[in-house]
Amino acid sequence: MHAHVLEDLLPPLLQFSKHKPDAPLSILDVGCGSGYLVSVFGRMVEKERVEPKLNKGKVFGIDVVPQLVEMSRKNIMKEDGDLFESNTVQVMVGDGWKGYPEGAPYNAIHVGAAAATFPKNLMAQLAVGGVMVIPVGPDGGVQYLYRVERVGDDGGVVGVGRDDSKISFSEDDFKVYRVLGVRYVPLVRTDD
Repeated sequence: MHAHVLEDLLPPLLQFSKHKPDAPLSILDVGCGSGYLVSVFGRMVEKERVEPKLNKGKVFGIDVVPQLVEMSRKNIMKEDGDLFESNTVQVMVGDGWKGYPEGAPYNAIHVGAAAATFPKNLMAQLAVGGVMVIPVGPDGGVQYLYRVERVGDDGGVVGVGRDDSKISFSEDDFKVYRVLGVRYVPLVRTDD
């Protein structure tokens, strides 16, 4: 599944790097769990690459479970601790339904748990041209992996100089593609 996600998220990262060669990439991994994808994304953006051309950037990993964030941190430190030292990756406790506005807008978002519906707050943090890969469906029910592309900014994009509290949601800003059937644990919400 990780390879499939990477195949869906690499093309928009390459496209962004081609059109904005001096702009840093920003990637969010929701449900960072073991830390594996945070490390992979970190290696992809730790330094500017020539082939394939990929800009430097920053990877943010969030999970609602503090113990999983700690496990992620420990696993990354085993072989990829330099990603923390270079400030290429950061992992923290956070609600995946809310995302991490401080790192937005994101060129790529991976969600590693099934949302009952599409999280609008998270979608608003996707950069125009960015892609989110997310499983959607009820816990224990039929779930699908979706590819969500941000194609417009009529509703506004979190983190691009506007007052984020005034951002609305416009469905016309997104193209949504159902990719394949999946089975994931539920994306947990916090009460605050």
